[in-house]
Amino acid sequence: MANATPVAKPASPSRDREPKETPPRELDGQDRTLLQELLADGRASHRELAERTGFSLATVNRRIRSLEADQVIRGYTALVDPEAVGWTLTAVIGLRIDKGYVRSVHEKISSDPRIFGVYDVTGEWDGLVLVRLRDREDLDDLVKTTLSLAHIQRTNTMVVLKTVLEKAIVNVPDAR
Repeated sequence: MANATPVAKPASPSRDREPKETPPRELDGQDRTLLQELLADGRASHRELAERTGFSLATVNRRIRSLEADQVIRGYTALVDPEAVGWTLTAVIGLRIDKGYVRSVHEKISSDPRIFGVYDVTGEWDGLVLVRLRDREDLDDLVKTTLSLAHIQRTNTMVVLKTVLEKAIVNVPDAR
C-alpha cells in the first residue's frame, strides 16, 4: 500500500506517548457503500461504482477523492498469496522493551521487509510483531539481527502452524 510514513521524531527515554490524533472522519451511508464496493472490487472504475451504487459519476468522483484526501482510503494494492512468493513461515513475536524506548524500537524494526505488522499492546509484552519468513534459517537471522537491537530485553516467538483465518480486508462497520 502506498501509505505516507510520518517523519519520526527522536524518542525521549523518559516519555513514550503518542501525540493526540484528530478524530476519524465521520462516514455517512454513501461513503460506506462506496467503501464496501471498493473492498469487493478494488479495480472497479468510478463509472462502474456509479452504476452499482446508483450514485452519479460526479458524486463517486468527489467522494472517492475526499476519502483519499482524508486518508480513509490509504492506497490500492493487489492481494498476493505470501507462500506463492516465497514466504512459507509466519510467526508472531512478543517483545519486552526497556521503558521509554518502545516507540523508537518499533520504528527501527518496522523497516525490516519480513515484518508486516508491529503493534504497541497492553499486557505482558510491549509489542507484538507479525513476520513472514522464507524458512527457519530466516527466522534465526531475524531474531539474531533485527530483534537483538539495544533496548529489546526479551522476545517470545510463536511459529504459526496453520493459518485458520487471515483477512487482508478491513470490514466497514455499520453506522452506530
